[in-house]
Amino acid sequence: MKKLHFKNIYTRYMAIFMAIIILTVTVLGIIITTLIENFSIDSRKKELSNVAVTFETFLGKISDSEATLEDKIRERESTLLSALSINFMTTPNCKVLATDKNGNIIMSAFKDEDTGEIQINYGENSTADIEEIKKTTIPQETMEEILKEKDISMRRNCNGFFSSNVILFASVIENENSDTLGTVIAYTLSSKKGDMMSAMMRSIIIAVVWISIVALVAIYGVSYSVMKPLREISVAVNEFSRGNFSVRIPVRGNDELADLATSFNNMASALQSKDEMQRSFLSSASHDLRTPMTTIAGFIDGILDGAIPPEKQEYYLTIIKNEIKRLSRLVTSLLDISRLQSGERKFEMKNFNICEMVRQTVISFETQIEIKELDVEFDFDDFDMYVKGDKDAINQVIYNLCHNAIKFSYEKGKYRVSVKDCDKKIKFSIYNEGIGISPEDQPYVFDRFYKGDKSRGLDKTGVGLGLFITKTIIEAHGEKISVQSEYGKNCTFSFTLPKGEKE
Repeated sequence: MKKLHFKNIYTRYMAIFMAIIILTVTVLGIIITTLIENFSIDSRKKELSNVAVTFETFLGKISDSEATLEDKIRERESTLLSALSINFMTTPNCKVLATDKNGNIIMSAFKDEDTGEIQINYGENSTADIEEIKKTTIPQETMEEILKEKDISMRRNCNGFFSSNVILFASVIENENSDTLGTVIAYTLSSKKGDMMSAMMRSIIIAVVWISIVALVAIYGVSYSVMKPLREISVAVNEFSRGNFSVRIPVRGNDELADLATSFNNMASALQSKDEMQRSFLSSASHDLRTPMTTIAGFIDGILDGAIPPEKQEYYLTIIKNEIKRLSRLVTSLLDISRLQSGERKFEMKNFNICEMVRQTVISFETQIEIKELDVEFDFDDFDMYVKGDKDAINQVIYNLCHNAIKFSYEKGKYRVSVKDCDKKIKFSIYNEGIGISPEDQPYVFDRFYKGDKSRGLDKTGVGLGLFITKTIIEAHGEKISVQSEYGKNCTFSFTLPKGEKE
């Protein structure tokens, strides 16, 4: 036998919902059937108790000196007939038995279905016309139970006295001295549980069929509305696998699926942006690699072929040297990124004087600062402030930020380096008056491979990796780096480090 597989969500939805519907309706049907049956039995027991009480009432109290119970019943037959006729009208299929104290049937009363008249039989003929009675004497076990309880209601066949289960109410008849003379039993045939269950099951099956049809239509509609965005996402993912990141999913409504579509579109935009940046990086890196190598190869060929005279060879060798340094910087940046992302580069956290590091770094740019005639300011809360971090990595960060600030500064612009005490942290900031960063570029300035259009014209040596490396190092220290800029006026880069102790 082959195992059933649910290959899609729609099939699983259908199977689960249909199972829930069938189970729910079936359980409700059983509960309702049981409640109805119990209510019906309780109602019949109450009606039968009324019949027995009526019988006793019209029979009246029996004195010790009077005749037997059978004689008393015969004496009051006309009165009993009138009383029982009313009871039989309200209690269909009801029959009354009277027994002596030993359980022998001495009288039966029932309504003839053919004539509609109430028939009373005595003695040996008491049970002759009643098919369901198989014996003329109530079994001893049942009789003992009735005599013990005085008034008892039950649903059973009384140890084979009846051919099937009946609902009955039995009451003990006593004389004035409370001596037992006999019993009166009012009973009716119990409804067949199987018939009721069959009728109920037919109703349940019909209900399940109609509910299933409605559920199928409803589930199809709901599943279609749910699955459509998922199918669109599947198509989009397939497009992504082919390198097409321009696909977007329509956002409908404001439910969870709309949120999913929005999140997916945001992811797609981010991937597209990353892809474009990577393409831009590859283009820039390829250009930056190809250009110096072409220059180097051309000048070397010129020297070897004698096309470049000996007196100019030193000049062109200097150009070759600078181009090799440019290639080295590019390769170093790529290696730094690889080591940072793989976790190969380990940071050694130590305490060091950040103020002294900043001073030495700025001094190393003295020549570039003088060329641009920058107005340099040092804004330190203290000239000796210690931080805890990897000294070489932080030096790389400060060097990169200071170098960028000089590179993109206006001539004679202000160049300010700040180190501030901020409670448990030390904040470093570098400010320059220059072209700044446009609002459109600011969210991406720390992304790898990213270079703003304006900076591309000014920065002919970079490949958009410096700030990405800087951010990665700062975040590895558990801190954050930020940028604030007025485009065309100024720019400030800031980061924090935890305070350290002087060693």
